[in-house]
Amino acid sequence: MERQMSQRPPQATEHAAALASRVLASLQGRPKARPGRVAGRVCPRALSMLFEASLAAEFDRCETIRALCEMGLDHDEIADSYVPAAARQLGCDWVENTLSFARVTVAAGRLQEMLGGLAKANDIVTASHRAAPNVLVVSFENDQHTVGWKLVTLQLRRLGAAAHAMLDATPQDAAEVLEQVSYDLVLVSSSRIDVGARIGEMIDFLRARMVDVPPVVLGGIVVDLLDGAKPHADIVAVTNCLGAALTHKKRKPAPKT
Repeated sequence: MERQMSQRPPQATEHAAALASRVLASLQGRPKARPGRVAGRVCPRALSMLFEASLAAEFDRCETIRALCEMGLDHDEIADSYVPAAARQLGCDWVENTLSFARVTVAAGRLQEMLGGLAKANDIVTASHRAAPNVLVVSFENDQHTVGWKLVTLQLRRLGAAAHAMLDATPQDAAEVLEQVSYDLVLVSSSRIDVGARIGEMIDFLRARMVDVPPVVLGGIVVDLLDGAKPHADIVAVTNCLGAALTHKKRKPAPKT
């Protein structure tokens, strides 16, 4: 039986709200957007159909994609606009206590499954593709995360990046991985307003070991909490727009001819 938010301990409620919000943060749009205010290019009827399908007792990924295509959408539109919009709506319903965290988590997992089904062969990019930026998504220990990081890595791959994730990491652990592998960008996803100190610690470790430290972009629910302010001077951007984040990647040298 679903329990109401008022019956939960205050700390559990705070952590669960952060979890839900981070899972369903906007992948390519405005993190504060309400479901009724999504971009004009999103058809409300199609969005409603996807939203209800993600919450249904039975979910058929292929049938849902087929139904959306029959409404005139193509795979790129579904992945780039409709899945993030449905995720935002799930997050809003959690905050308003109209959906339980359990239902939100299941529905978010189904949206992730859809993105996997929508991926084209050339969407799955690896670091062996010379032109592909190599991106590490980091979530520090004691921060809140669920399947949101999976949605982010899938979307990064659709945008042409070789995406990897490191969860529950200490600043030193993250620095060691970044030292061993050549990354062009680090995306730190967080729900904690004190994340700036952890990022600073990670960068201090890196500067003690390497010269070319990759740019660091901060995203997640903390973007709303900080209202766009940078909690540490070495953060190049604070954003939940992955396209904008990728513009800060290190430039790869031109291939030799």
